[in-house]
Amino acid sequence: MNHTHSLVLMPGLDGTGKLFAPIIPFLQPHFNLVIVTYPDLDSFSEYIDCARSQLPRTGNFSLLAESFSGPVAMAIMAERTGRIEPSVLSSTFARSPLTALTRMAAYVPEQMFSIGALSDFCLDVYEVSDEDFSETQPLPLNVTEQLDGVLLRHRISILSRIDVSALLPKIEIPILYLHGTQDRIVSETDASILQSYLPDVNRIDIDAPHLLLQTRPQQSAELIFNHLRASV
Repeated sequence: MNHTHSLVLMPGLDGTGKLFAPIIPFLQPHFNLVIVTYPDLDSFSEYIDCARSQLPRTGNFSLLAESFSGPVAMAIMAERTGRIEPSVLSSTFARSPLTALTRMAAYVPEQMFSIGALSDFCLDVYEVSDEDFSETQPLPLNVTEQLDGVLLRHRISILSRIDVSALLPKIEIPILYLHGTQDRIVSETDASILQSYLPDVNRIDIDAPHLLLQTRPQQSAELIFNHLRASV
C-alpha cells in the first residue's frame, strides 16, 4: 500500500480528534491521514452530515472510527458509495451502550460535566492507569479539560438515542473490529452484535480498556495496517 491511500480518523465523544495523538506516529508512515472533528450539533443525522462533508473529495479511502463515531461511520458505510475501502471500527457499538446512564445526562446539571467532576469518572470508566498510558497518560484528561460541559452533556444525550443495528447487513466492505477486553463501556453483548450482523468482519480482542487506540497504539496500528494492506 502506498502513502497516498487516505485513512479517515473519526473521533470519540470528545469530537476533537486529539485523542488520536498516540497512534498517529504509527499510522502516518503508511497513510495520508484525515482527521474528522465535530462542532456542537443538534442530532445524530447532523453528525453524519458533518463527517461526510470532511471525507476526501476524490479517490477511495478507509475509515478508522472509534467509540461515538462508530455508528456515524456505519451509517456512511451503509450508503454504499463505492469509495469506501476496507475499514476499521474500534471500541464501538451499533446501538447506545449504558442507555439508562446516557439518557440521564439530559437531566444532570452542566456543572457535573466540569473537569473536576469528570476526572475520576473518566479514569474509572475508561480504566486508564499510569501503566496503561506511560508518558501519554495525562492526555484523556487534558482533552476533557477543554470540553464545554453543555456540549458534552448534549452529545451524551444524542448518544443515548443512537441505534444503527438495522444498517449492519448493508455494510459489505471488510471490517476490522477491535474490542478491548477491559472495556467498561462497550459490553460483550454490544461487541457481539457487530460481530454477528456485519457481513464481513474480523473481530480481534485486545487486553485494553475503552481507550484502546490510546493504550495500545503500536499493536493497534499494526493490526490496522495489516488489515488494510491485505484488503485494499
